Amino acid sequence: MRVSVVIPAYRAEATIGRTLDSVLAQTYPAHEIIVVDDGSPDNQVAVIRQRACERLILLQQPNGRTARARNTGVERATGEAIAFLDADDYWEPSKLEEQVAIFARHPEVGMVAGVSYSEPPGQSRIAPQLERRALRDYDRVLRVRRAGRVRIAARTWTGMVMIRRQALGEARFVSGLEPAEDRDLWLRMLCHPVYLGSRPLATAVLEPGSISRGSLDVDCQSMLKVIQRNREGLGIWGYRIWTSYTLLRWSALNPRQAPSFRRLARSCLLWPLPYSAYLPAPRLVRVKRWGVLLRQLLSNAS
Repeated sequence: MRVSVVIPAYRAEATIGRTLDSVLAQTYPAHEIIVVDDGSPDNQVAVIRQRACERLILLQQPNGRTARARNTGVERATGEAIAFLDADDYWEPSKLEEQVAIFARHPEVGMVAGVSYSEPPGQSRIAPQLERRALRDYDRVLRVRRAGRVRIAARTWTGMVMIRRQALGEARFVSGLEPAEDRDLWLRMLCHPVYLGSRPLATAVLEPGSISRGSLDVDCQSMLKVIQRNREGLGIWGYRIWTSYTLLRWSALNPRQAPSFRRLARSCLLWPLPYSAYLPAPRLVRVKRWGVLLRQLLSNAS
C-alpha cells in the first residue's frame, strides 16, 4: 500500500524539521510526503528544503487556513492511503508500518486512528491514560452508529489518522470550520468501519499559535457548527449530547458569570444525564461547574 503523508505548515520554522525527520525515519517509508506551505511569513521553507529528497513535495500557496491547506495536499496525493500530520507534531518510527498492517488485516476498515502522547510547552511528553470503560473501543474494528459517533470522533486526533483513499472519495475538509474542520471530516468518515489503536504512535505538541491550536472559545463556536452540519448522522441523541458538552466547555472558559450561567443551563436542558457513556468527560463535571459558579456568585455578593 502506498501512503501519502499530508502536512500543512504555517509559522512552523521551529518545529517542521522534527516533524519531517519523524516521517523520514519511518520503518515503512511513505510513498510521498506533501508539505503545504500555507503562506507562512517565517523561514520554514528553507528548513523544509534542507530535507529535500525525491519523496518530499513542497507546495506553496497564499494563506488560506488549515482546511484549504490540507485539501491542497489531498488533491496532490497519489497513494492508496493518506496520513495526516501537523507541522509541530511527530510520529513514532513504526507509525505507518503498524497502521498499514491494520488495513491489510481488515480490508473493510476505512479509517485508522488511535491514542497519542501529548507534549505541553517546556515539559516532557505525557503518555495517554485509557479508562477501563474506554478500552472497548480499541484494538478492534468498530461499526459506529448515530450517537456512538460522538464518542469515537472525540477520541480521534489528526496526527494519528490514516484514511483509505477509496473511503475518502470526494469528501474534503470544510473551510470556515477551523479549528474543528478535522473533527467534521472524521465524523463523516465514521460511515465506514474504523479501527482505533491503543498504542500511542504520535505526539501532539501543544505549541501556542500553531496551525491547529486556537482559542477554546473559537473551538467551541466551530464545534457547534460541526455538530449542526452532522446532525442527521449523529441522530437526535448524539446531537443533543455533543451540543450539551460543547456548551459546558464554553461555559467553563467564559470568565463572565451571566453568559456562563446561561450556557451551563442550556447544556443541562439539552442533556441532563451523565456524559460518561458517550464522551471521555470527568464524572460530575457539571455539578462541579455549578459549584464553581455559585461560589463566585456568593463571593461577589459578599
